[in-house]
Amino acid sequence: MKSLLIVPFSFLFMSFSFAPDWHWKSAYTDIQNDCVVISEANDQAPIDFYEAECRSFGGYQLYIEGGDLRYGPKLLFNGVQINLQRPGNFHDPGSDKIEWLYRHTIDAEGSGSIEWGGLIYRLSVVDAENGTDTSVIYSVRLDGEKSCVIGTSQTEEEAHSLIYHSKADCQ
Repeated sequence: MKSLLIVPFSFLFMSFSFAPDWHWKSAYTDIQNDCVVISEANDQAPIDFYEAECRSFGGYQLYIEGGDLRYGPKLLFNGVQINLQRPGNFHDPGSDKIEWLYRHTIDAEGSGSIEWGGLIYRLSVVDAENGTDTSVIYSVRLDGEKSCVIGTSQTEEEAHSLIYHSKADCQ
């Protein structure tokens, strides 16, 4: 009888020991080096404008674009623009790096997969009342066409935590 109980438990143990292991990892887009300028204002242009296509991952398309002293990221998935909730105040990228977070899963035999889970970017936003710049970090849950901003923070740790612990789907 004891041997009959050992067999099911050994299969249970084996299934846990071979379960895929996953970890959060990051990849980066350097907006100074990983973007190709599409258009930008010159001395002949009547208004200020800029657009660049940047290296992106997981089927997303990333651009840096703007005009009238409002520059920041633009994100699309399958041609659908994601609302990144950029502020109306004057703003610029607050960092040259945009962070892409992904879950890397690998099984016991070494086969792996990637699931893109988040995007973190920083904007330097001008306070309209006193003219000072404030650094704001945006956390975006990547969920295909339903991707969305899930919050803002002041530190990288808080931005990561928002993505690591977000549960609800984007609407």
